[in-house]
Amino acid sequence: MMVFVILTGYLYGPVDGAVIGLCMGFLRDMLASTTLGIGMLILLYVGIFSSLIFSVRFHRRAALGFVQVILVTLIYKAVGHVFYYVVPLLMSHDYTYISLQSVIFDSVLPQIAVNLAISIPMILLLNFLGPYRKGLVRASDENRMSSEDVWQIK
Repeated sequence: MMVFVILTGYLYGPVDGAVIGLCMGFLRDMLASTTLGIGMLILLYVGIFSSLIFSVRFHRRAALGFVQVILVTLIYKAVGHVFYYVVPLLMSHDYTYISLQSVIFDSVLPQIAVNLAISIPMILLLNFLGPYRKGLVRASDENRMSSEDVWQIK
């Protein structure tokens, strides 16, 4: 789900990334969570965040989609492990947590490998069979008026 949100935000912009993030977050919460809203919020922000990095400078190249999947997965897992360490520490002064080696080799690296394996067919499907014709989103981004053009009288 997260890979789909990352690649949608990266390839199609912040609005599509946010909508897909909300939808995938809702599905995630309904299927795997006891509370409704946390997964929606996380994946909404992932969709928006992934639309902002690498998009302007590199013009949404498909190869950088893999780099973005690695980067966002690494950030997601790091923040999750920090929360799982800090919250029990603050609530009950519990200092026990798994070792850093276990975090890296048993959690972060396998998740990155799985997300990369999923992203290979997904980026091909989104590029060639996606919702927009090739070049339509990029052309609309380039033709967008700047904020100064809006206020000028023509």
